[in-house]
Amino acid sequence: MNNKKSNSETIDLIIEHELSRVSPEMIDWWWDHIDNSERYRLWHPKDHKSFEWEISPGSVKGHVGAIHRVVETIEGRPTTLRIRWENPDSIPIKSEFSHKNAASVLNHKDKPISWVLHEYRSIPNGTLLRSTFRLSAQVTNTFIEDLRKHNIEEIGYFTEFLPRLYEEER
Repeated sequence: MNNKKSNSETIDLIIEHELSRVSPEMIDWWWDHIDNSERYRLWHPKDHKSFEWEISPGSVKGHVGAIHRVVETIEGRPTTLRIRWENPDSIPIKSEFSHKNAASVLNHKDKPISWVLHEYRSIPNGTLLRSTFRLSAQVTNTFIEDLRKHNIEEIGYFTEFLPRLYEEER
């Protein structure tokens, strides 16, 4: 886990996770099956409050361009985020792994204010997943540490629910 300046205006928060019993294919499947608040809360029962599609993947024929509105607890208070799925090869974060999911957090004018790339690959008995958040250099250290904690917990929950859910629904 580290932070690095990507330029004078942004900072990257990078967190690596080793997930036992979770395959890259399960995570690929998950991105296509987050479709309601109940399912979204599986991913982080404490911090994830609600999920709804503003523009569904079906209306844009895939991930890219779909927008969901979520409420999550960040820095101890509920925060509404509009998140658009992006083409991972078109965002300003470069990927190294073949499995990847990218998104931007949008402002009220539909302009990205931050980016996230989840990229992952198979390792013995599981998956290595790297989450990179490109944030404004103006964000506080408290926000960065809260986001780090949230991401560690969120990705960690994959091991608790995803293998069972994947097997039940495939």
